[in-house]
Amino acid sequence: MKKEIVLLQEEMDKENIDFYLVPTSDDHNSEYVSDYFKCREYLSGFTGSAGTLLVSKDAAWLWTDGRYYLQAAKELEGSGITLMKDGTAGVLSIPDFLAKEMGENTTLAFNGKLYSTAFCMGLRRKLAGKNRRMKIDIDLVHKIWTDAPKRSCKTIYPFEAKYAGTPVHEKLTSYREYLKKHNADCQVLNGLTDIAWLFNLRGHDVACTPVFLAYAYIDLDTAILFLQKEAVSEETATYLEEASIEVKDYDSFYKFLGSLTGKKILMDQSDLNFYGYQSLNRELRQIPGQKYTTQAKIIKNDTEISNTKACHLRDAVYMTKFMYWLKHEIKKRNLTEIEVADYIDKLRLSDKLALDLSFETISAYGANAAIVHYTATEESNAIIEPKGLLLVDSGGHYLDGTTDITRTFAMGPLSDKERTMFTTVLRSMLHLANAKFLAGCRGSNLDCLAREPMWEMGIDFRHGTGHGVGHVLSVHEGPNNFRYRVTKANLDAILMPGMITTDEPGIYLDHQFGIRIENELLCTKWKQNEYGAFLKFDYLTYVPIDLDAIDIDLLSEQEKMWLNDYHSSVYDKIHPFLTIEEQEWLRKYTRAI
Repeated sequence: MKKEIVLLQEEMDKENIDFYLVPTSDDHNSEYVSDYFKCREYLSGFTGSAGTLLVSKDAAWLWTDGRYYLQAAKELEGSGITLMKDGTAGVLSIPDFLAKEMGENTTLAFNGKLYSTAFCMGLRRKLAGKNRRMKIDIDLVHKIWTDAPKRSCKTIYPFEAKYAGTPVHEKLTSYREYLKKHNADCQVLNGLTDIAWLFNLRGHDVACTPVFLAYAYIDLDTAILFLQKEAVSEETATYLEEASIEVKDYDSFYKFLGSLTGKKILMDQSDLNFYGYQSLNRELRQIPGQKYTTQAKIIKNDTEISNTKACHLRDAVYMTKFMYWLKHEIKKRNLTEIEVADYIDKLRLSDKLALDLSFETISAYGANAAIVHYTATEESNAIIEPKGLLLVDSGGHYLDGTTDITRTFAMGPLSDKERTMFTTVLRSMLHLANAKFLAGCRGSNLDCLAREPMWEMGIDFRHGTGHGVGHVLSVHEGPNNFRYRVTKANLDAILMPGMITTDEPGIYLDHQFGIRIENELLCTKWKQNEYGAFLKFDYLTYVPIDLDAIDIDLLSEQEKMWLNDYHSSVYDKIHPFLTIEEQEWLRKYTRAI
């Protein structure tokens, strides 16, 4: 067994704990976490962005989803940890597994700040009986992780109105109207992107996500931010004072929750962590309800839409220049995955409005691309030869927007199989992007449009077809998305004008190759008639799709028209920003077929 697991088991024995859970999370249920919170990675060695470790006195298991099956199998090799392929036949969910494995008079422990109240309440119901206990205030990992990084505390800065569109006082007014509508007096916010959006502030406490560590409290008269005061610059302090926003110390939040009395609190159990929920004064009347920001921030205002279009145009220029370089350079010499990632990263970060990458660039050649969220390391860094397929998934945060794009490139001759699969992915992307649909539809209603070309071949992919994109927040922003597996607990949002969602189907053949094509789509109005309001999607992403990889004979006339129309727009928008040589090349790669 991995030595870190053994050390944890020794601590469990001291505390009389039978099972210990370690998720991929921080105190705010963030998708990406700063180094201080990478406890699961420290214990298991698995570096993917999603996974949960469960440790017993003599065993350990790691759950992860289909994006990471291959990566996890490789990284867990020799660790003694059993890989649990979440979502596959025969693999129990964590609550069901614990209900089966925990006997009488056993104890499960975890850090309750790392789990939502909704998850823990469900887990508690699942484990009821047999005198099974849950301890939620125990952080065993940092007891043994003696050289753990310190908690991030970087400078917070105002997000100017010319980028945010709606000033903070208007957002707070709308929030208070929302509370009144729900007959509530107050609400607390735990999620970092919600807090950053609401208060028009940004920071650098989480990798690839321009947010800051904070909690928030809003009532009908008051707004309080709980911040690490060392992170509050003089400019930010002035901004908060002028907006009548009170600042309290970050670490005083849970004590504050215990002091609340005489209020009706709007309770979003999917947001507040379980430790926070347990800290609330028991006399508070709780009103179940979603937080205001869940819906408000996913419908972009006119300023955000205008800005994101501008940022996507610049980003598309960088990606097109990158594709030009890639196609020419591979004819001269072999490349490496890391070299390719570094090249596009430098182009993006040279932008005068660039803040950061929106996630670590995926540069995956050949068989490595079958690992959905592969990251090139010095050990895995593949040599790219003038043949086969290279998948590059990348994006950036700019002051005026967030981008996310995937392109798969033919580096030279392809097999018939590679060409067929590439064309199938292209067809899938085009079918969803060109959907027309009645208002009231969810992404889950449309997901089959993308999957149908693959289902006709008896194949599928193990990830959602698309996710919402935050505006200079998290690149992954729900609840708007495209996926067909829906439950009451993860019901996706009704699609509305102003929402941005990615369209990114893929095919991944283990130990062979992986293909994904991704554009961002903006939901817009189409037409109104006696049947109701119809909506459609507009592209935000305008970058060539590699014609070298397409089997034209597999495309219908409609699909050819969709692709030709897209490429015509790509050329019109991008060519003014290119050199003469790049323009000539782009004309070839956006030609009508």
